[in-house]
Amino acid sequence: MDTRNKYLIKNMGVLTVSNFASKILIFLLVPLYTSILSTEEYGVYDLIITTVTLLCPILTANIVDAVMRFSMEQECDKKKVAAIGIRYISFSIAIIFVFLFIIDRLRIWKDVDGLEIYIGLYYSTYVLDQFFIQLAKGLERIAEMGIAGVLGTVTMLSMNVLFLLIFKWGLTGFFLANILAQAIPVIYFFMSLRAWEYFGSLKIDKALRNEMLAYCLPLIATNIGWWVNSASDRYVVTFLCGLAANGVLSVSYKIPSALNMIQSIFTQAWQISAIKEYNGRDTERFYGATFTLMNVVMSAACAWLIVLSKPLAGILYAKDFYVAYRYVPFLLISYVFNCAAGFMGPILGAKKDSKTMALSAIYGASVNLVLNIFLVWLMGVQGATIATAISSFIIYQVRRSSIKDQIKVERYGVVLATWSLLCFQAFVEIYTPFWYVEVILMAVMLWLNRMEMMKVLYRFFGRMDDRRANG
Repeated sequence: MDTRNKYLIKNMGVLTVSNFASKILIFLLVPLYTSILSTEEYGVYDLIITTVTLLCPILTANIVDAVMRFSMEQECDKKKVAAIGIRYISFSIAIIFVFLFIIDRLRIWKDVDGLEIYIGLYYSTYVLDQFFIQLAKGLERIAEMGIAGVLGTVTMLSMNVLFLLIFKWGLTGFFLANILAQAIPVIYFFMSLRAWEYFGSLKIDKALRNEMLAYCLPLIATNIGWWVNSASDRYVVTFLCGLAANGVLSVSYKIPSALNMIQSIFTQAWQISAIKEYNGRDTERFYGATFTLMNVVMSAACAWLIVLSKPLAGILYAKDFYVAYRYVPFLLISYVFNCAAGFMGPILGAKKDSKTMALSAIYGASVNLVLNIFLVWLMGVQGATIATAISSFIIYQVRRSSIKDQIKVERYGVVLATWSLLCFQAFVEIYTPFWYVEVILMAVMLWLNRMEMMKVLYRFFGRMDDRRANG
């Protein structure tokens, strides 16, 4: 097997151990959330977390992406890179607590009244966790990332059971469980990476800081664009349909989170490989073969989850949340497009082309916002899921057009045909009872991708078999 493929598969294996357990357990906790929290409570929680993910790249200048990228460069001083990162992280935490103090005193956001301290702690642990994940990735400390993921999972599971089932603390208990699930990995990262050695001197290298900011500042627009693409629907649905409808929409993301698990594992591993192999030998074919593998796996998983969306909703969604199954199919498809766009991201990162990443996100966000308002007004909550899928595809398309010379995908028409079949399957699942039509569509999809699957299997595993035969 090619050493590049070995390296990618090894990293995916480590990240799968930590992420798979995490995503599966969180997936299985959905019945607990939906049976204890009301649709309004879950809607409030979701809006708060969504707002935190928006504020993080803005208040930190998105420095964590620069920490990862520059830590991978041999000529960069890793301690100086980390020192710059922690300076911006600390500053953002101070800002958020001042902001929450003002909200508390002026009662600006009544829905979060009494939750300000939990929001501050959640933000603090979230940004620190993101910082250490990116630092560990830049240092290629993948094993530590895997262990931290397992620790976070165990904490999340045990604290949810303790705070929600035993202590019955409701929404505050839910917040505490999530805070601790981020705090424990932060402590582990601090010890395992010997972080005090990186932060012993916070003297800033101004030239390095300026170079890092030149890279990461355009990525603020990228992150805001992704945020708008994945989160603006919550605000539009809340405004047009109410908090309860937003709670249902938020829960509908839980089934697609299984697909997001595959995406996040692959993207984290791919981010390292894409940068390491940039300008290497036969890079275009390596990128193309990897893209094909990723798309076949994501599309197959998406098709199965669309078929199973109703049975899974019956198991996972309690009470008023069951209707969320209607919104699952197009959210699943949006994750397929997100993964394709996410595949292009590290290649642009290797080029340090953060401007194209920002531009793609701005285009996607603009389309998403306009379509959300129009389609939610026209179709209700379902309009938000369709808007998300369309804007995700636009982000992918803009990125692909920028790096089409760096990636060679054979039979690209099959990729587009596969995605078209997924959209048709989603329509059948939502609006008809003809499940057998979905099975036929899946069979057609499999037949279309037969050559791609065989080529990918040979590329990744055939060479190893050849060596065994010759040995």
